[in-house]
Amino acid sequence: MDIETVKRILNPDISTMLGVGDMEVTEEENTLAIQLGHMVTAKVLESGVDTVVPAMRDPEIPASIGQFRIVPYAMPASQQPYVVDDPAIQARLTRVYKQEQIGQLKEPNTMVVACASSVCTSEQTLDDKPQNSGERIVLYVCGGGFVSSDTARLKWHYVRVSQELGRRVFVPRYHVAPAHVFPQAIHDVYTSFMHLMRQGFRAQNITVLGISAGANIALAVVELLRIQQQPEPSRIVVVSPCVDLTLSVDSWTRNRDTCVLGYIPVENSHSMPRVYYGDVEPGVDVLAMLRHPLLSPLFGRVHAGPPLQIHSGTCDALADDAVALAQRVPHAELITYPGRNHYTIMRGKQQLDTMYAHMRRFIQTP
Repeated sequence: MDIETVKRILNPDISTMLGVGDMEVTEEENTLAIQLGHMVTAKVLESGVDTVVPAMRDPEIPASIGQFRIVPYAMPASQQPYVVDDPAIQARLTRVYKQEQIGQLKEPNTMVVACASSVCTSEQTLDDKPQNSGERIVLYVCGGGFVSSDTARLKWHYVRVSQELGRRVFVPRYHVAPAHVFPQAIHDVYTSFMHLMRQGFRAQNITVLGISAGANIALAVVELLRIQQQPEPSRIVVVSPCVDLTLSVDSWTRNRDTCVLGYIPVENSHSMPRVYYGDVEPGVDVLAMLRHPLLSPLFGRVHAGPPLQIHSGTCDALADDAVALAQRVPHAELITYPGRNHYTIMRGKQQLDTMYAHMRRFIQTP
């Protein structure tokens, strides 16, 4: 299939904005997305989403709708070294911590600050400091299969989230595989959370929202906060969460023909979990390693964490991840959407209105 046909069907202004356009997915678009997802999975994981999916046009946001700014952030000098129970993961965490400590990262950490006009009144609201002592915000961890974190391209979406949830939205741009493997993304998002607290935000006023792979990273960050005995966010919302990197749930095969996510077993080095983890250390059992809570939060102490809301489509390859997570967390709220898959769960006005209404109710509950 030629690239022009792909661009015509996967309209870049709609398909990759995830909620900016309220247009429902057509059957032609959904079918093509599934075909492409199954055809190019290995290529995407090796070289990144942007080499396969057409580039999205990026219109400016009128001031009447909202505002958007990219701000730098850095690891606070007071941020303590990590201490975890697994030697291989401890060595990796120590390495990424020291790399940032001595300034070895080539790309500086940045985060998007997005604010709808209904929430913000001036450009001063686009800094990374609280507007008042009780300001409540959203820390949004974007998805991308661990190989994409192009936050700036989705600025319309983040303004939309700000409008729907009535809060400023902060989106850290984390480093991605294969250039930056586990646990770099977790360190980046953890550092963004610690940065916001150093700037004056209170953990109890932060809601963490994670999408797909971003849900994995978000829950891993909360697990790491717990390990480090740091304050945890007040609430967590996840959409199509990827929480078991052993890929052992049935929905990977049951929903293969109805979901955009292609399945490559973890025994294959091109699989999503293996690309995210990178080279396996000598003597390490990769399947056992993938069950570590910082890689598969399902197997951690997520049940002891903040209130959790889970959104999942019944036709998603990750549908059973969501169910297993809800079973693991007795206080979790699981909301399922019949017929929705990983590509369509955040598409269409009625679908989005329903999803955002659930999120508003959840995060505004005392």
